[in-house]
Amino acid sequence: MGKSYIVTSFKGGVGKTTLSANLAMSLARRGHRVVAVDCDLESRCLDIVLGLENATLFNLCDCIKGTCTIDNAIVRDTRCENLYFISAPAFYPERHEIGMTADSFSKEAITALVKELTNRFDYVIFDLPARPDNLYRNLAQLVDAALVISLHTAASIRAAEKTAIALNELTGYGKDNLTAGGLDIRLIVNGFKPKDAKDGVNVGLYDIISKTKMQLWGVVPFSISMSKGQEMGKLAYELYRGTTPFCKAVENIATRCEGYKVPLFDGVDTGVKKKQVF
Repeated sequence: MGKSYIVTSFKGGVGKTTLSANLAMSLARRGHRVVAVDCDLESRCLDIVLGLENATLFNLCDCIKGTCTIDNAIVRDTRCENLYFISAPAFYPERHEIGMTADSFSKEAITALVKELTNRFDYVIFDLPARPDNLYRNLAQLVDAALVISLHTAASIRAAEKTAIALNELTGYGKDNLTAGGLDIRLIVNGFKPKDAKDGVNVGLYDIISKTKMQLWGVVPFSISMSKGQEMGKLAYELYRGTTPFCKAVENIATRCEGYKVPLFDGVDTGVKKKQVF
């Protein structure tokens, strides 16, 4: 059975979708069968970041409602034979959980979805919205781990802390939780600016860990080239032949997903001494 992850934060604009897409591609390029699932029914941007906005016919909600099979909804990324994608609907009028939504996103329906995907894929990456809905709440109780994303700012770090607290509340009492002892919650700091940490302009990594009380699983440096490349539908491995610090940092996270230990900044050129950012 494959591993399943939710990528989340209660704060928007922290790079959840960017990390979801690049992590999924990194794992796929390492030989794993991976499916990235857009669960953000409000914003729906994972298809754009993956460059697959015109490739889908059916979507996640069609699968859950039984309108189509997962095979109908899955799209393979032509750049990597191991990477697959399921989109969110272009328009979802039942977003506010009225009408059929409560039935469609029942625990039983989401359990069946997660079970089928983890049976077919090595890794399942669920890209979640900033605001929890019924789909979010059920997924949080069924996946193996949560990757909470934070920017290198005080407001974003606080949002990450609140996200972790809420996830514990959601899953701590779930008798059907698939992970013994509760959900495994890990922190990824995105848009990290080493010089700001060194100069004391922003908090260092030790302070971030102590504030959020989460295990730090990745530090992704701020990247102008990544921002520009994303507008063209390019992922990190496609920019400068995958040699950017952003790409190396994502590859380190993928290595940790595989169960290997690797230093936070392994192969990542931050421009400052590593000890100066802690």
